[in-house]
Amino acid sequence: MDVEYSEWDSLEKMFEEKMLDRVKQLVIEVHTKEEKKKKSTVDDLLRYSNILTQLELIGFRMWRWHFNKSGSFRGHNYPSKNVSCCYELSYVNSKYLTSVSV
Repeated sequence: MDVEYSEWDSLEKMFEEKMLDRVKQLVIEVHTKEEKKKKSTVDDLLRYSNILTQLELIGFRMWRWHFNKSGSFRGHNYPSKNVSCCYELSYVNSKYLTSVSV
């Protein structure tokens, strides 16, 4: 899901409508407000954290994440460093995992 800053609202709506019950995998590009020259507030960060926690509570487990290098910019507090506004998070729904014998 790559919906440019609408992922947070979209995920909240998906929780409300129980749309993720039959989803086996979910890959999301998440953003903070840093890219739009606004700083994310503590309330914003708490909201993002709560949404990601909600994913865990309904059975999703993160198996991979990485910075989106095309969303790099100079940091506000550390202008000599490149930081990323975007992270790509990959989840698998643990309800659909089965054990494998080797």
